This record gives sequence, C-alpha cells and structure tokens, in this order.
Amino acid sequence: MVENPFQRPKAPKKGVLFKHDKTKEEGSVSEELGSTINRLRVLEERYTNLQSEIRVIEDNMVRRNRNVTTEIKALTLDINELRKEINEIKDKVIVLVKELQRFAKREDVQVMQKYIEMWEPLNFVTHKEVEEIIDEKLALKRSAEQ
Repeated sequence: MVENPFQRPKAPKKGVLFKHDKTKEEGSVSEELGSTINRLRVLEERYTNLQSEIRVIEDNMVRRNRNVTTEIKALTLDINELRKEINEIKDKVIVLVKELQRFAKREDVQVMQKYIEMWEPLNFVTHKEVEEIIDEKLALKRSAEQ
C-alpha cells in the first residue's frame, strides 16, 4: 500500500487525549491538500515571474555590456589619437626650442648695437659713390689745369 505524503501521520492510540473524528480528519486533509496546491501554484507563479525578471535583467546587462564595450573602444581610439597629437606637439616644441637656441642672445645683440653705433654705417660710402667722387675731382682738376 502506498502512503499519501500529504496525509498527517496517525497519532499513537495510547492514552488518547482528544477524540478524533474521521469526517473532520478527511475534510481537513482535503483542505490542507487544496491549500498546499494553492501555495504551490503561487510559488510556481513567483518562480515564473522571477525567471522572466531574470531574463529581462540578463538582456539589460548584455545590452549595457555591448554599449560599454563600444564606448570603451571609442574612448581607446580617442586616447590613441590624443597620444599621437601630443607626440606631434612634443616634436614641434623640440624643433622650436632648437631654433630658439640658434637665435642671438640679448648680450650679443647689445654688443652688435654698440659696434654699429660706433661705426655709424649710414655714413659709409659705396664703391659707386667713391668712383663718382674720384671722377668729379679728376674732372675738376683737369678743368683747372686747362
């Protein structure tokens, strides 16, 4: 004989404290069975709801993971581009520094300025002007000799 797992175990008959009525016992077993089935249905619904919520959460996580991955790739490309630009700027700054080192220093310019003021190059004459002056003097000397 197979025992019903939903049936209450029978109390031992030694010194019965309460009288058990079989009709009440049968009614309570069916009530308990009905309430157990209802609780099982509620639990199954909860389980189904939890499964659907978990699916939604997993879908959201997968979607967010894709978005984050694409954003990370875009940021990586931007960072690499910025690194290249920074390296180009560094190279240009190095070139500028080298060119600035070739410029004359303030002291050198001041020394040159003193020499220029001392020589007064604006009073210098060109070869052409010297030849013209010589030609004029020779012409004056020839005309005075005649």
